[in-house]
Amino acid sequence: MNKAALSILTAILLLFLQGCGNRLWEDTKEATTDTFNYVFDTTPTAHTFHETASVPIIELNYRAADVLYSNVASHELTANSAVFVSPFTNQNDPGDKSVFGQTMTRQIADRLVQHGVRITEGDPNVTDFTYATGLGAEDYKKAVGLAGSSRELPPRSAKLVGSYVIADQYVYMTARVIRLVDSTVVAAHNWTLPITDSVRQMLPQLKARDEGMVPTVKTSFND
Repeated sequence: MNKAALSILTAILLLFLQGCGNRLWEDTKEATTDTFNYVFDTTPTAHTFHETASVPIIELNYRAADVLYSNVASHELTANSAVFVSPFTNQNDPGDKSVFGQTMTRQIADRLVQHGVRITEGDPNVTDFTYATGLGAEDYKKAVGLAGSSRELPPRSAKLVGSYVIADQYVYMTARVIRLVDSTVVAAHNWTLPITDSVRQMLPQLKARDEGMVPTVKTSFND
């Protein structure tokens, strides 16, 4: 009789433990779903390491060009003033020939064209660095404030120049518009660009920096 009772109690206990085990498994599975999927890369939790900028790089450059244009007063440069362009350079490495500097320069220049600035290809002539015969800086100063007077004088040329500095998370940009005849900076602006995947593609030195990094955790199950 005691053996029968003991057998019944044992069977009841086993059923109870099985139910608890199933409940515990279900709860654990729900809690670890994200971890499981993340390990095997089967959910959207995996994303690009370098986040995409919330504002496109070209939009940030256009805003910078807008500031440059707003700083150029009509008596400093006129609508007929030729503005030559020099590719932006790496301030820490003047020999850097990456496509980044040329691309940033072109975006700034194209935006200035949209504002009506006469971006001019090629190099300035000797005459761009001198005043027209019989004219000097005082003639332009006197013309300031007189309706139409500055437009009647020969336009003075300028040059768009710029540079950039690569930091850990940003590229620090600077640009200036310099009047050639007297080396006067008539417009200047500084801004930053986030280092995104697209920026890294244009800067080989950043790609090389990433490739040299050694992961500190196991990334595969092949070994």
